Amino acid sequence: MPHPTLPSPALAATAAALAALAGCRDAPADDGACRCTPENRSRTQLPEGGTLDGATLLAKLRRHKRDVALQRPGRDVKLFDDELRLELTGFCQPCSDWVKDRLTIEDMFPLDRLDDAVAGVCMGLVLRDGTTVYGNARPRACR
Repeated sequence: MPHPTLPSPALAATAAALAALAGCRDAPADDGACRCTPENRSRTQLPEGGTLDGATLLAKLRRHKRDVALQRPGRDVKLFDDELRLELTGFCQPCSDWVKDRLTIEDMFPLDRLDDAVAGVCMGLVLRDGTTVYGNARPRACR
């Protein structure tokens, strides 16, 4: 009588790996819990001296808005925005993965509320009344 053949160990391992990957196809469900709290301060020296804090961030956001309103050359605005995005990776630690390469300043901050702001925080603004409003790019659970 023929002897049944058993799968090779390599084939069994491959099948197990494929089954595990199939189980991980979808991202975990958002349970509504924020898993990160930004420090809202930078430890890196800015080229102009000092470090990025809430007041400095607010001034930079106002400059961005002014440069756009004055229709400064797009390249100049982009360069300024790229530098600010890089500075935000330090400011938002340990949540720097929120600051994606292609995010615009408008996605990260609610610039329509800039006139009411007294300070900037990671992807948000602290308003005169003490409330904080956040940009659309900040994870919903962390707003």
